[in-house]
Amino acid sequence: MADMTTLSRRRALAIAAGGLLVGGALAAGRWTAIRRGRTLYEIRHERTLMQTSVAVTALADSAEAARHAIAIAFDRMTAAAAVLNRFNPASAVAQLNRAGVLDASPPHLTAVLRHATNLAAATEGDFDITVQPVIDYYLSLSRPVQMTPRLRRSVAERESRVGYRAVAFDGEHVRITRPGAGITLDGIAKGYVVDQGIAALRAHGIGNALIDAGGDLRAIARPGGKRFWNVGIVDPLDTRKVAAAIRISNAALSTSGNYEVFFSADRRLFHIINPHTGYSPDRYASVTIVAPEAIESDSASVAAFSMSLARMRDIAQARGDEFLVFSWDAKTRWRSKGLPLVAGEARVV
Repeated sequence: MADMTTLSRRRALAIAAGGLLVGGALAAGRWTAIRRGRTLYEIRHERTLMQTSVAVTALADSAEAARHAIAIAFDRMTAAAAVLNRFNPASAVAQLNRAGVLDASPPHLTAVLRHATNLAAATEGDFDITVQPVIDYYLSLSRPVQMTPRLRRSVAERESRVGYRAVAFDGEHVRITRPGAGITLDGIAKGYVVDQGIAALRAHGIGNALIDAGGDLRAIARPGGKRFWNVGIVDPLDTRKVAAAIRISNAALSTSGNYEVFFSADRRLFHIINPHTGYSPDRYASVTIVAPEAIESDSASVAAFSMSLARMRDIAQARGDEFLVFSWDAKTRWRSKGLPLVAGEARVV
């Protein structure tokens, strides 16, 4: 699982609609409009949300209609993020962690907990929202963290509280059954929030759009249309460079990487934690998942970091997902057979 208090753990370096990859970023809060045809406008708006830059791009025959839909999408995403942000003392997640129980879980939280529980069971705990005690312990330490015997004992004690079965819910009633346990939705919340934005756009007549939330992406296109987006995946060894490009249309894409937030000087301990050990996995530098919805790609990209390549392949096939993986030293790449890779090379597994 991951922490999102400092930096986004994922970044898609470049995105382009139906063409070559392009670079550049908009200032937060800025609106841009491009005329794509006689009656087609591309409207883009970017804001800071969930401690990252979130950009919504919509294509429509009315610029005003697109602006209106984007504004509503941001309202809906903001409302969902407020419920799921554990660092806000007033949020439902913070209340659950304090009290260990919620008698009336908001619909946003209930939906995310249900998905998280199902994924945890499907991956045998490779995805686990109860890693919060371990994550918060690392965040409390001065950096770089020294891997002393005392630290290892502290990690082991907190790791004993981890286990997704400690979260029980019945309808709106949610409780944490293990003393000292808590939850973090940092590895799933952004994906869910993106999906809420897409739902709002569709409800207001937008059929072609992209939402990018710090590397958690979801694109939609009208049936029978030819709209697509090329998404650049950064090189883990040099995040200024694009190492591969993936084409998406009606799909979501998320990338988890070991190259953004570090706790230890040797970079072996970073913001993704294996729920089974309490330490960071050491198999991959980057995992990208393509799935139908962003809640799936977001959470699956985190879970995959703790899996062997063969297990990742089998679970992705069972769930209908595609993947691109960089080895720990970033010198070897693997991908699923159906991945829509349009630039870069990777071995099919």
